[in-house]
Amino acid sequence: MSPESTRPPFSGHYDVRRGAAAYAPIVGAFGALSVPATIVLFTTAGSGDPTLVSLAAGLLVVAMIGSLTGSIALAAVGAEVDETANLPAAVMFVAVPVVVSLVSVLSAFAALAAIHLPAQKTLFAVIAGVGGLAGTYFTSFAVGDSWHPGPRDPEVREEWLKGQWITSREAAYRECGRLAVISSVPPLTGLVLRLCDVHVSPTEVNVRVLVGAGLALAMTGTFWGVQRTMHPLDGDQRGVRRCEAYGTALSAGFYTLAVLVLLP
Repeated sequence: MSPESTRPPFSGHYDVRRGAAAYAPIVGAFGALSVPATIVLFTTAGSGDPTLVSLAAGLLVVAMIGSLTGSIALAAVGAEVDETANLPAAVMFVAVPVVVSLVSVLSAFAALAAIHLPAQKTLFAVIAGVGGLAGTYFTSFAVGDSWHPGPRDPEVREEWLKGQWITSREAAYRECGRLAVISSVPPLTGLVLRLCDVHVSPTEVNVRVLVGAGLALAMTGTFWGVQRTMHPLDGDQRGVRRCEAYGTALSAGFYTLAVLVLLP
């Protein structure tokens, strides 16, 4: 009997492997965006505010590392042969460095705008916040089709689902929407604060903290994402856990909030 003949009779789902393979080069392009920005930054280093130059440089470094590691990790997911239940969780972890990279490169442009176009710095900060908001939504999206991967034998699958957080298409879509709403609260809060001109003037100390937090999130998300692609030796596939879903999406959201508060 072929594997397809034992697959449960579900129709229509998102294959996370194909999505990850398609996203990998797009994510890698984020790092490429930091190159021309760095060239502009070098021309500003002698005349601009040293703190803003440090902020822009640090964010560009975070963007480059996050995009590089994220694109490689997404390519690894795309290379998977079987659509196992651990892959949606792996993609959610990998989405963290991707969102961090996206927000960081847009925020670096906002820091450059504060040097060269101070009247438009709020506009560029809002653009960075919208990028983070979109990133948290796409991170949440992985839950929507996490119901499909898993054991293919109907009897084994029925018993396996009893220990899973997502047990049906209806539950997956419901939890996806709930996660998207909750994880959007931090970036939306940051956007409201920016529009009300409520923010903290960057200092060398909080620039280092922000850059360090971005690097830590990017590396942690990449590491755990790659770990989640490992195939279980006992054959017991591990689907997306609630703590993983909310932890990844909210991490991206709170990083966006922190960047918006600390942008000039």
